[in-house]
Amino acid sequence: MMRILIIRLSAIGDVVHTLPAVHLLKKYLPGCHITWVVEQAAADLLCGYAGIDELLVSQRKEWLRLVRTGAFASAAAQAGAFFRRLRNTEYDLVLDFQGLFKSAVLAGLARGKRKIGFANARELATLVYTERAPAPDFNDHAIKRHMGLLRHLGIADAQAVFSPFWGEAEQASTAGLVSNSDGASKSPLISVHPCAAWLTKCWNAKKIAMMCDSLQKDFGARIVFTGAAAERDYIAEILSRMPAPALNLAGRTSLRELACLFAGAALVISMDSGPLHLACAVGTPVVALFGPTAPWRTGPFGARYSVVRKELACSPCYRKKKCQQGHHRCMEDITVEDVLQACAQYLRQGT
Repeated sequence: MMRILIIRLSAIGDVVHTLPAVHLLKKYLPGCHITWVVEQAAADLLCGYAGIDELLVSQRKEWLRLVRTGAFASAAAQAGAFFRRLRNTEYDLVLDFQGLFKSAVLAGLARGKRKIGFANARELATLVYTERAPAPDFNDHAIKRHMGLLRHLGIADAQAVFSPFWGEAEQASTAGLVSNSDGASKSPLISVHPCAAWLTKCWNAKKIAMMCDSLQKDFGARIVFTGAAAERDYIAEILSRMPAPALNLAGRTSLRELACLFAGAALVISMDSGPLHLACAVGTPVVALFGPTAPWRTGPFGARYSVVRKELACSPCYRKKKCQQGHHRCMEDITVEDVLQACAQYLRQGT
């Protein structure tokens, strides 16, 4: 049996973009055993995922927190247990899809006959590889770039196939969460994910409220907001601007439940975020708002999506916290009507 170790620690969107590798490895290397190393934030997404035979969860952030608080023994014990488990198996292939120092440490410590990463990996990661795959084109979509490691193995198939992310338990819990939302069950359910890890990726709260108000009036939509627990207050601010009620599920869903919720929605509206890519993976129509990042590199994928973006000379700039021009026009110039027009094509088609 061929044993394969996949290293893709974070973030949620990057993990989603790497998942098609599981299907292709199983297809072209039948009988292989796949172990995936991931950090805690995205671990829930991979639990029980078809094709992943073993999951190793790195608690790196927790270990660092313990060190900062002086709990050195506890940090050492937890990290030691993880690394012993990592080294317990000798792998035929170690595939580092991350290409950073933190992933290279794991690739270096793992017992592997072949350790493969990209030739343009950063932070000296290439020093631990036994083989370096050709650097992918920077402007290719992330899924295509990730598949470069498989092309190095002779797997030229670029098909992006995803297995279900949820089971019966998530179906039941998700149904319970949305059953109390206002509106008849036949009304289209629209999930809005208004937040992103970068401040520069976010849209105006007032415009989001106006957009949702129009969707409720024009399509009788049931609006469900999603996000992390820390984003609940921001979503509450949006809700306070809306005449009609909507559901705030920020911090109330696991990633598997979120995938199930998206799969049952008529439409997902999202900023450039990890959940955006999860919505694409389950095949739901997506309207994505892009500003400081490049949708051709890390945007939505599949057959049913629309990108709302303003063509500005300064975009994409990849600034995380503040617009370098001082105006943030890449997001501020997006109008409510721009987004509603993109939404309407899916809601009127009923697809």
